[in-house]
Amino acid sequence: MTRLDDYRQAMHAVFPGVSGEELHRVLDENGPEFPRFIIDYGLGPLWHERTGREEFLDCRRTAEALYLAQIHALEELDAVFAAAEIEYIVFKGAANREVLFSNPALRACHDLDLLVHPGDRLRAAAALMHIGYTLHPDNHSISRELVLRRGGVDIDLHWGLLRTGRLRVEPVAGMLQRRRRVGTTWMPHADDALYLLLVHPAFAKHLAGWNMGLHRVADIVCWLGTQESNWPYVSDLLSRTGVRTAAWATLRWAELLTPSHEVVGLHEALNGFCPRRLRRAWLEKWLHDDMPGRYRDKRWIRLLGFSAFLHDSVGDVPRAAIGRYRDLRRREADLAAFEELLGE
Repeated sequence: MTRLDDYRQAMHAVFPGVSGEELHRVLDENGPEFPRFIIDYGLGPLWHERTGREEFLDCRRTAEALYLAQIHALEELDAVFAAAEIEYIVFKGAANREVLFSNPALRACHDLDLLVHPGDRLRAAAALMHIGYTLHPDNHSISRELVLRRGGVDIDLHWGLLRTGRLRVEPVAGMLQRRRRVGTTWMPHADDALYLLLVHPAFAKHLAGWNMGLHRVADIVCWLGTQESNWPYVSDLLSRTGVRTAAWATLRWAELLTPSHEVVGLHEALNGFCPRRLRRAWLEKWLHDDMPGRYRDKRWIRLLGFSAFLHDSVGDVPRAAIGRYRDLRRREADLAAFEELLGE
C-alpha cells in the first residue's frame, strides 16, 4: 500500500457509518505497527472510542488528562484577559473540538492557539506571565506568534494568522470583532472558523501528512458534515485575501483521503473554488503523490513547488516573498520587543 492508502485506512474511524467490526478488520489487516501510525497522526483517541482496543488506551488517557489541564488553563486566561481588557479568540483545534465532538478530549490537541490584536501582544504575554507562563520565542515565527509554557500546557499566542504577505489583507481585526462566546471561551465566528480550517493547513502545514496530521483532516470532514456555513461570506473572504486556491487544495486533500465516504458539501465547495486547469493539475500531482510530505525537510522545494501555487494570482507570490524577507529583517526588533518581559 502507498502512504495515501494508509491515510485513507486511518480516516475510517472518523465516519460513524463505518462499523466497529470493519475498524477491527482494518487494524488486523494492516499489522501491528498500524496503531502506532494512527496515534502518531492524531487519531488515536478517536480509534479507542470506536474500537476499545488496548493499543490506543494510553494515548486516550493522555489526551483526556491534557484536555482537563487545557480547559482549566482556558478558564484562567479568560479571566485574566477580561481583567486586562484584552480581546482574544481561541482558534484551530482547541476551539473546533468543542463544536465538533461530544467528547472534545477525543480530538488530539497539543497546544492552545490564541489570537489577539497585534497591539495587544505584549500585554497578552505579560498577563500570561503573571499567572506563571514562561516565554519561549522562536526566531522563525516571532513576527506573528510566541510560545508560552506552564507545566504541561503550551499556549501559542498569535497576532497574525500567517507569515507577513501570505494574505492580501490581514483579517485578524474582523475576526476578533465577530468573535462568539462558547461556554467560558471566546472563539471565532463559525464562518471565520471554516475559513481558518481551509486556509491555515495549506500554508502553515503545507498539507503534508506528518505536519498536518489526520486530526485536522477530520476537523474539516466533521465541520462540513455537521455545521451550517455561510459559503458566500467564506468565498468573499477567501477572494479578498487571495487564497481561494489554498482552500481548494485543502478540500481536495480531504477528498483524496476519504474516497469511499460521502462528505456533505465537499464536492460543491471544490467546484466553487477550483483553480484553472494547469494550476489544478500541478497541485493535483503534488497532493496525489504526497509530495508535501515527501519534501517536508526540503523547505525551499516545498515553498517554490507547492506553496507558491496556493496563491490566487502570480502577483501574490512576490508579495509573499517580500513579506518573508521583511519578517527576517525585523526579527531582531520583534525579539527586542519582548526583552523586557524576558528580563534581559
